[in-house]
Amino acid sequence: MDKDLLYVSDLDGTLLLSDGSFPEDYKRRLNRLIDMGMRFTIATARNYDSAHPILNGLNLNLPVILFNGVYLVDFNNGRILEHSHSIEKTVVESMLKLALPQGIDPFIYTFGEKHKLYYQNATNPGSQAYVKSLEGDGRLSQVKHFEFQEEEKISGFLLIDTHDRLEPIYRSLQEKHFDHLNLYFAEDVSMKGYYWLQSFHQEASKGNMLEILARKLEIPLERIVVFGDYLNDLDMFQVAGRAIAVENALPEVKESAHEVIGSNSHGAVLQYLEFIFLEK
Repeated sequence: MDKDLLYVSDLDGTLLLSDGSFPEDYKRRLNRLIDMGMRFTIATARNYDSAHPILNGLNLNLPVILFNGVYLVDFNNGRILEHSHSIEKTVVESMLKLALPQGIDPFIYTFGEKHKLYYQNATNPGSQAYVKSLEGDGRLSQVKHFEFQEEEKISGFLLIDTHDRLEPIYRSLQEKHFDHLNLYFAEDVSMKGYYWLQSFHQEASKGNMLEILARKLEIPLERIVVFGDYLNDLDMFQVAGRAIAVENALPEVKESAHEVIGSNSHGAVLQYLEFIFLEK
């Protein structure tokens, strides 16, 4: 058992089960490893309001990377320890001019006094499923027009639609704002046939925030092991000492990994950690 290593796992599609849950028995088993001295934390595209209810009861004593690397947060109280740059409002306006005339529904994430997720409509099955997944999430706010308060910072935006409808917008944003945006364009893992075009500031990524966390904890990057399944995990794969993909990961993620383990639906990350800590 090497207690000098830091293990960092993505949530959806990786640590969590296919239905987005993390059972109480899994929490008990993971807490046992943490109590034994394993250093473990998470790096997820979820925000605090979304991640905390699922993992409540898990002894995450190290800072967690949230919202795709926008924030480094104390999991116990939600306090932001570090945050990356926000997206300029003029860039968001440029995106809206591309999306709205095409009937594409943007979701825009902001933070000020509170975290907010604004949207106007959800007109296709992909965006409707996303709204349904956020039922009870206090951030969600349906509006007639996108208007932002002066103190509100825009941390990211998301478009959900078919590949053919989103690709021209993706290419246009990539061309116009290559020096400002960090763009992810891939099929929705839970709604086949629909794609997510998600964007953050160029400096916001799990990999960049992992480097910040490593400095805070005084852990060399080569002593960090990361688990993931999706495009936004590749930045972590590039900087960590060891990168592990789950079997259900995107092909390009598995190709970039040092090792491929079982599926998230069978708790492969937890099984891997138990093997390392309990059986060796």
